Amino acid sequence: MTRPPNPITQGIKAVWRDPALFLMEILWRWTFVIVACLLIVFAGVMLLGPLHIGNAWDSASRSRDPQKMGQLVLTILLILGMKAVIAAIAVPLAIALLWSILSALGRFVTVRRLRSGLSSLHFRSILALQVLRGFVTWFSLVLLVAAILGEALIATRGPRPDLLLYYLMMLPSVVLIAAFWLTLNWYLSLAAIFGREEQTFRGAIGQARQTVRLQRSDFVGTGFVFLLMRIALLLVAVAICGLTSGMVGTSPQNYSVLLMVVLLAFLAVAYFLYMSRMAAYLALAAARVEPGGPKLVTAPSVLPVENSTSR
Repeated sequence: MTRPPNPITQGIKAVWRDPALFLMEILWRWTFVIVACLLIVFAGVMLLGPLHIGNAWDSASRSRDPQKMGQLVLTILLILGMKAVIAAIAVPLAIALLWSILSALGRFVTVRRLRSGLSSLHFRSILALQVLRGFVTWFSLVLLVAAILGEALIATRGPRPDLLLYYLMMLPSVVLIAAFWLTLNWYLSLAAIFGREEQTFRGAIGQARQTVRLQRSDFVGTGFVFLLMRIALLLVAVAICGLTSGMVGTSPQNYSVLLMVVLLAFLAVAYFLYMSRMAAYLALAAARVEPGGPKLVTAPSVLPVENSTSR
């Protein structure tokens, strides 16, 4: 009898056979991190350089007094005034724009390689999707901060703070906002994968919704398996850092190098699993069988289906 192919295995094999997918994912992500860090450092030097606060900051940090450090930060913000407000708006916007462009470039190249030259979204549609993902993330963070601050104000209106009321309000709001962000972000990321060349970004979102609706349990199950893999990977990384923490006292420099190596290795494997999950989703869509018959449908056509025979 014919057994349907395992999409998870297909996804991992697809990325393993084409290392360029994995390398391009690393390239755009680490390029973003490096440029974003340089942008933050440049903005910090431009704002704080003329103030000459080095000695004051060293003194506050050596005192290990949170109140003293907070007062120093507040003083700096008051001195900067409007410059601090402009920087707080301009720097995140610049970082978001940088992420949108680099992620769109990376996704445009990787999706075309995964789909083996078949019809895929134009770059401008993928860019629109990535910009929308950035906006959804920003909006979710604003909602989260507003909810936490608002609930803190409600819980502290009486003579004594009501911690029970605060947690009863905060936990559901955090779960709801996280669910809102995860759902929209997931569908937008799928839209970049399943969209076709003739579609706009709106059409690609509709294509992703239609594809997932036909195989909802398969998509959720596949995503959950890859989530478990990433959690297991994180636990291994944490265990390595914890078991070698004794090096902090004897060899702090070597321990810092070890932490950096573990972090980079964790990120590299996590990116590999992310690309494998994308390929697995494409394999699921390629292997979908119509309810009325055994004909394989290609909506969209993606990875080749591998069949195996069991006795």
